[in-house]
Amino acid sequence: MPLAPADLKQQLRGVIAFTPTPFHPDERVDYDAFAQQVNRLIINGAHTVVVCGGVGEYVSLTNDEYRECISVGVEAAAGRVPLLAGIGHSTRIAADLAEYAATVGVAGLMINPLYFIEPPDAGLYRHYRTIADASGLGMMIFSTKGQVYGPDLIEDLAEIEEIIALKDEWGDLKLFVETRERLGDRLTWVNGMAETLTVPYFAAGAQAFTSGLINFMPNTVLDVWRLASTGKTVALEALIAEKIRPFAKLREKRKGYSIAVIKEAMHLLEYCGNTLRSPLMPMHDDDRDYLQQLLIEQGILTEPEEE
Repeated sequence: MPLAPADLKQQLRGVIAFTPTPFHPDERVDYDAFAQQVNRLIINGAHTVVVCGGVGEYVSLTNDEYRECISVGVEAAAGRVPLLAGIGHSTRIAADLAEYAATVGVAGLMINPLYFIEPPDAGLYRHYRTIADASGLGMMIFSTKGQVYGPDLIEDLAEIEEIIALKDEWGDLKLFVETRERLGDRLTWVNGMAETLTVPYFAAGAQAFTSGLINFMPNTVLDVWRLASTGKTVALEALIAEKIRPFAKLREKRKGYSIAVIKEAMHLLEYCGNTLRSPLMPMHDDDRDYLQQLLIEQGILTEPEEE
């Protein structure tokens, strides 16, 4: 359900789960599996769920599919946790999608970075102002490679009432600290580098972290949050080294694996198919075998019986 921007800002804490978009083998969206995964994430403890983000292959969705995914996600979440819609593309398309998202009841928006074009700061400000005017929803902005938001720009953007959070996926902790010191509690501060950098980001003031791994290993990811939120740094570092980093390194091994690994793991758990929409490609066989072994070793997947 929609939330006032200030209310969403207070609720963006903990683990922000990013949902893949399941596809049938012919690349049609599998809306049933999509709804089931949103529900599964909430039941398993995700504090916020995002649909149509990068892990959700939003760049590959038609506008009709985009709208349907948002609607299905809202219905599946049923107001139990904040459901954010990732909104991407150019200003006009993004504003149209944001307006639609508001009509079907999303709690807020995560604004995906623009790609290929590099607008000036004034253009970015107008981009966000237009989306805010179209939806009235709280927005999480997203700093990443190719679109890094400096403190001056973020301070200007924070003048827009609907902008209530920053997701930092750039990884420059010095810049993150400088920006947080300047804006204080005006924004919610989100570690967009996921579980592996939880320790330094929480030390720097992050209040939440994003996760794709939660789609297939929720217990471990929630353990990361519990240890981070209670300051148990030594235990957290050990948990990350043992259980998180092997999956994180595999996701970094080849182009497209940040999505492919998650979908293949979900496929092995029989949550959905492992279809990726072109131009992304499936995992190599040897990497798939390694992923399966990791899942078995960590007790996430049962070892197949010998024939």
